[in-house]
Amino acid sequence: MAALAGLVVLGAAGVSCSGESRFEDRALYVWAPKSCPVFEESAFSYVYGGGDFDPPADAPPVAQVFWRDVGSVLPGLPPQTRTLLVDVSQRGQTQNWRGIARVPSTGDVNVLVWGTSEACWLSRNVELRKGSTLGVFGRHFMVVGGVSPDGTQSPATYVGDLTTGIVERLSLGMAARRSEASVTAFRTRGDEDPSPALVAGGEDPEGQRALATAEVYVPAVSARGAIGDFDRQMIALSKPRTRHGAVVLATGETLLVGGRNETGVLRSTELVDPGKRVARTERLGDLDFARERPTVLRLASGEILVAGGSDAQGKPVPFLEWLAPDGSKGTKRAQPLVAGRERAFVPLEGGGALAVIVPELPDPKFPTVWVISSAGVPEQAALPIDPAELGAVRLFPGAEGAPLLWTGKRWLRWQPWFSAFQPVADAPGEGPTNEDTAYDAIASGDSGLALWLGNRAGAGLFVTGFRFATRTPFDLVPKQPPLLVQGPLGLAPDRVVGGTTSAIAWTAERGLELFPGASAFVADLTFADFEAEIDVTGGAPVVVLRPELGEELEVGGADCAGAQLASRRLVVRRRGTSVRYVADDAEARICPTELLPEAGRVAIGLRGGQGSAVSSGRNLRIVRR
Repeated sequence: MAALAGLVVLGAAGVSCSGESRFEDRALYVWAPKSCPVFEESAFSYVYGGGDFDPPADAPPVAQVFWRDVGSVLPGLPPQTRTLLVDVSQRGQTQNWRGIARVPSTGDVNVLVWGTSEACWLSRNVELRKGSTLGVFGRHFMVVGGVSPDGTQSPATYVGDLTTGIVERLSLGMAARRSEASVTAFRTRGDEDPSPALVAGGEDPEGQRALATAEVYVPAVSARGAIGDFDRQMIALSKPRTRHGAVVLATGETLLVGGRNETGVLRSTELVDPGKRVARTERLGDLDFARERPTVLRLASGEILVAGGSDAQGKPVPFLEWLAPDGSKGTKRAQPLVAGRERAFVPLEGGGALAVIVPELPDPKFPTVWVISSAGVPEQAALPIDPAELGAVRLFPGAEGAPLLWTGKRWLRWQPWFSAFQPVADAPGEGPTNEDTAYDAIASGDSGLALWLGNRAGAGLFVTGFRFATRTPFDLVPKQPPLLVQGPLGLAPDRVVGGTTSAIAWTAERGLELFPGASAFVADLTFADFEAEIDVTGGAPVVVLRPELGEELEVGGADCAGAQLASRRLVVRRRGTSVRYVADDAEARICPTELLPEAGRVAIGLRGGQGSAVSSGRNLRIVRR
């Protein structure tokens, strides 16, 4: 059970037919794991609101409350609040507890706060096992499949709610016993919450026979924690498949990649449709290199990166491959990358991916850290990690473009503008200890939470977490100072920074400098309607709008070429599907290319234009509308 504090938050449900704002009281429940307890009599909270609004400097979207004042009204939060960040401190404690939550369209708001300087675990023992999978889908996680350590029993399936900390053992569970299966969200639309989940493939724990079926977990909205169970409708796969990779595409479909079956290690892929509940192999690309246990990542561009894994002889596959966002074909030539006894990969927010590799033998000259640029080029980091420091490597995506690494000994965070890892201050002294990487949730959907299965010294297997950052897409844009005034922090580059050959640099004179094709995106934040303005200090940078669905729109590129004429100032405005720009003091012009109606929110980036050797700009101001 989690410690509970009940508060009341004042929110808006929308606009009435008369045009007047319609308000309603919303209950905010703050939960904390018992392993990191918070006590009502001594706890204090700041509650920050985020949304598509730009509050004045004298009215920040923040409320504060003592936990003992249960039922207090939090008037400082704007009616349009879409996300909440709860920061908890406690008298006599040096550590804080933090959590984030989306505000649903109706009903109460729950937020689970995790410790920021110690690992906390949820109360339910999910049974010791091997060959299991920890997967996160929306606000829920699942611990599924595998076999008991002595190989005699199939453990039950557990589902937990990341907004309350509730963990339940499913009464039905899967219809088939599985080890080494994949777990992915299985939404028919992007905002479906709570989300169903797809458990695909895997193998019979007794005979290791690969399975050619998938099953669907369905949440129960009215149940405690909205925890449901599996239905009994099996989905037939094209072929048996175990030890494969899986990734959710922007469309909501799940792409299964590689793996193995009785014929050997696989090159094939297949797509599972959440609407029709069918799998298909038509119009999909195969891998150049067959591999089992690959890492499969959806990159910021929508492309699919396939990395790591082993071949039919059990040797590491030393090539990277890219598939189109729909899985239909390869998009880049396969690239070699050094192999090792252990490898970890995560996507970078600006584009591309980050890799950490442990060598087979302790060679101090071994290149342990790589950035795989958005152009598909592996680049060595300026400052690698000494292989002697790497026992195991577990990478988690990180807010501010800074992934988190557990080395087996300590926690480090990537610093993209220094091209190096640095220690995390006040981090816990423990991290993932399991050899099985399926016990770590690198795709949790929360860029500030490391989540893994931890064996508590014989007490059992528990879902364990460490809160290292709190960022949401609706956070406020920095105003004092704006972005790109005192440095490049707040943006995430798509390649290695620093060195004589780098295509991205920061200078005090010109600000952010970008060679053609190099990009840096505003970290973490996405936007509906907005106005962005940047001072041009060299060639005009391209302003890139990257939607959740559909192609990027380049203001200053082929989609909207006139913006490249800006020599002093470039303004970009988005209203729905329409995008306008103002170059210097000229009249506003409409981009001939519009965003798709289903594009949704967009990330904003800057890219080096093709018309000049170096594009540069500083003083980036963005206002939500």
